Amino acid sequence: MPVFVRTQEIEHPIGVDGRFALRVTSPDIEINGGDDTVARVQVTLEIRAGSETEADELFEHAQFLVKGGDGSLEIAEPRHGDTEIDAAFNVLARIFGRGRSAIARVEARVPRGAEIEYDGVSADVTARDLVGTQSYRTVSGDLVLDRVSGPIRIQAVSGDISLRAVAAVSLDTNGVSGDLSAFAPSFESVRAVTVSGDVELEGELDQRAAHRVETVSGDLSLAAVGDLTLEVRGLSTDVDVSVPHRTEGSRDRRRYVIGAGGAQVLFSSMSGDVSVGAARRSGRTTPIQPVAPIPPVAPIPPIPPVAPASPGLSAEEQLAILEALERGEIDVDQAARRLAGESAGV
Repeated sequence: MPVFVRTQEIEHPIGVDGRFALRVTSPDIEINGGDDTVARVQVTLEIRAGSETEADELFEHAQFLVKGGDGSLEIAEPRHGDTEIDAAFNVLARIFGRGRSAIARVEARVPRGAEIEYDGVSADVTARDLVGTQSYRTVSGDLVLDRVSGPIRIQAVSGDISLRAVAAVSLDTNGVSGDLSAFAPSFESVRAVTVSGDVELEGELDQRAAHRVETVSGDLSLAAVGDLTLEVRGLSTDVDVSVPHRTEGSRDRRRYVIGAGGAQVLFSSMSGDVSVGAARRSGRTTPIQPVAPIPPVAPIPPIPPVAPASPGLSAEEQLAILEALERGEIDVDQAARRLAGESAGV
């Protein structure tokens, strides 16, 4: 059956810092920031159909839904029935059937300072040159953020995340199994919560914020830029610090002081390991300075061993537990027990 290409063009002014929302499933996504005040989106559909006429008819049903407001633009794939944002997306193939299909590609150019909201399922995303507040929610798709800065919030079930910033970033991520690799000249704040995904961070950490990485079994790789104090909580966690440092504390609550201490980083894990090395990308080295003695850390009760996440939990249930952890409704131990399949009241 032949393939016919159809294109949907969308333009709407949103201003230099307006809101752009995109909700899709399956297509490849590119979002690029620019100096204009108009959001421009091109949706390309490769439609497999019996004729030009049939392709045109299918294209009419397959066009993305557009909602433009004052300073905002929302775009979403067509779906049937429930129109709630969090409802399951309808795959375009459901529209076509009988051997007919469509493959979409979405390319958006928006003001670089726009507020970005993205929701996707099985869609790979590349976003570049964005400096406004950004929020990404993805299931299964990989996420690449390049030449970005500003506040960035990411929720991901199994996709890998790669972030390369050109200025300060405030990073808040919540995931299940995908890996996170983040480099920035500086991090104003970092909060990364994951079940089994590994976390890699490189950049100077702001001393005015408390930075946290919490995992069940995921590892942390930290490239030291400037002075910092790393606190590690976890009986089954191995620590490898390859830069000059001082160690204090007990087995289940250890401190590693690099330079004069500086930024505070907490790594909390059931069985994940942590490694700290010199920065590779920034070219900066960690200063070696004398450190004042650190008061002894009072021992805390042993952390009970925790079984791995229960195979009976779905990705959505695991993510709900992580979100409860992020909101402070439960602590790491409670989250681990729930992920292991124990009841919420334990």
